[in-house]
Amino acid sequence: MAKQSSGGLRLPRFQRNKKQQQWVASERRTAKLVRSLWKAAGRKDRNDPTLLCLLVQCGWTNAGHKNEGESIRLWRNRKIADYLKVRYTSDEQLARGLHARFRSITPSTCLSMLGKRTGIALYRNTYRTATLRFLKQHAPVVALAFKRVSTDSANAHEKIRRVATLIESLGAISAGGRHLSPFNGLTPVLSCLDPQRKFPIMNQRTRRLLRSIEMKADIEGVVALSKLIGPTYDIKDSRELDVYANTEKFPKPKAHVATDLSADGFKDVGMKSEINSFAQITAKKTVITKLHNKLINDLRNYLLWRYKIAPKEDRFDALVFDWRKGQDLLIEAKTASEGPSGRAQIRQAIGQLYDYRLTHMPNKNVDLAVLLRKEPGVHVKTLLDSLGIELLWFKGNALLGTISL
Repeated sequence: MAKQSSGGLRLPRFQRNKKQQQWVASERRTAKLVRSLWKAAGRKDRNDPTLLCLLVQCGWTNAGHKNEGESIRLWRNRKIADYLKVRYTSDEQLARGLHARFRSITPSTCLSMLGKRTGIALYRNTYRTATLRFLKQHAPVVALAFKRVSTDSANAHEKIRRVATLIESLGAISAGGRHLSPFNGLTPVLSCLDPQRKFPIMNQRTRRLLRSIEMKADIEGVVALSKLIGPTYDIKDSRELDVYANTEKFPKPKAHVATDLSADGFKDVGMKSEINSFAQITAKKTVITKLHNKLINDLRNYLLWRYKIAPKEDRFDALVFDWRKGQDLLIEAKTASEGPSGRAQIRQAIGQLYDYRLTHMPNKNVDLAVLLRKEPGVHVKTLLDSLGIELLWFKGNALLGTISL
């Protein structure tokens, strides 16, 4: 029987049986490989999308295949050979190429790493191509997240929050008709890169644990998982936390008695986290500003090229005069619309549009619009439509939306 901890979450202590220990050892080999490659890479390499893709793939694994450990090892070595642009004929030959590329890793260490089986998170082949394409599209932000997580911090949990905020700001990955959280594919490598060994893996298999502590697969969920590491549940690091999440049995969440519901179905205001969604947006202001400015530049270039007009700006992002007869168009640009951070940006845009129209152009006929990098989900469309706010987004070089510019 699992030994219960004294913690208030009613979670069991980590058992650390033989099978769990073997699993943890495999994950630690993976972390060592990833950290070795990252440490040996120069500044230019660390911003190279091909290296970022290689590190991410080192964190993936398969399941359900005969002799899967060896097949994953060979698959990983072929990916390393592709990165080095050499043929993979033997571990010895590949070790020489790896040492030539990363001189600080000794030949014997290279050979040892190539001979060991690694891989952490189950990640389906159907999602891999889309995830790598997504990574390349957002390489500057992903590289910054890797850099931040690979440093020591006096406040490890705050570091984790900020890195998770960066990742969530990227939006969802579209793959096979589904929208995937970037946490699924990227947290294995983030976990490996963290020298404090507290950044948790967030994927389908950790959701049982998240549900048991009544958290979701978002920024706050990432931080909450990291806080389980420690003596309370006898979990030493993120490697053990991942195995713990995958192998232990957890209690079902307590049923909530809706005693505080009023007649209209609402409930009393309760205690809230002191870190609100607006703080999540501003936590990485530099990165979001860069993405925001690119979006505005794309709008400006589109209007100049198509109509030879330049939108105006002030405190607001863009104002298009006489976009249709007798009407101006006030536009606020946002870098994301999905997840808690994206939803907060949409809410912020709504408030800004109404505020700017009332403050700066109270006596003019001004329509309102939100500009996004990509087409949002149905809920955002319905919300903006209910408020009479138009919607614009880019698809390649084309500007689409509920109106035409």
